[in-house]
Amino acid sequence: MAKRVFEIKVGLFFIIPIVLMTVFVILKLGYSLSTDTIDVYLKIDNIKMIKDGTAVKVKGYDIGRVVSIEPVYQPELHFLATLRISDQIFLNEDCVAVIQNQNVIGDAIIELRNPVKKGKPLQAGDVVEGIEYVSIEALLGDVHKLLVSVTDTVNIIKDISSDSKQDIRKFLGELSASSSTLSNILDDSQADVVKTVGTLRQTSETIKEISDELKKRPLKFLLKE
Repeated sequence: MAKRVFEIKVGLFFIIPIVLMTVFVILKLGYSLSTDTIDVYLKIDNIKMIKDGTAVKVKGYDIGRVVSIEPVYQPELHFLATLRISDQIFLNEDCVAVIQNQNVIGDAIIELRNPVKKGKPLQAGDVVEGIEYVSIEALLGDVHKLLVSVTDTVNIIKDISSDSKQDIRKFLGELSASSSTLSNILDDSQADVVKTVGTLRQTSETIKEISDELKKRPLKFLLKE
């Protein structure tokens, strides 16, 4: 009899920890020992931020867990994550699931948010659209890339401005030299122009005299030596 009692104690020593561990794992994965939960599906394009056991919250309050993730290949690859959540929280069928980090180093969570205009309640088997909220690390990375791009752009503008200033100075110098050359040409040719105009005037007067003489005495003009 004493031997049998000892065997029962040894058996309970091994069985009780196994049962407790199993219950803990079930609860951690979002399974409930009661019937006050429903399974809904989260539609997402990628699974880089969530996994089995990811917490589901409403206004920071824990209402469930992700219990499985399955790929869907049609019409294009996406994923359906099964959310086992409490049915004690009113959620609208048009609610959205925002996937975000709790903090810089924390795991991602799924925050369910009701729309402003409420409609029919969320039922088991409904599909909720997932929205991936940009993490702080990704946001800082994008800001860093933007700053690098802006710095490069500013440096390019500075280089262009420097080259443009040199080109403008060179152009103004050449323009000034051309203006001086043209002024010198006009000054040098001014006397020649006046002389040429005077010669043309004298030639015009001579031609006029010949024409008048020819009209008055054509025969005498022709016979004149």
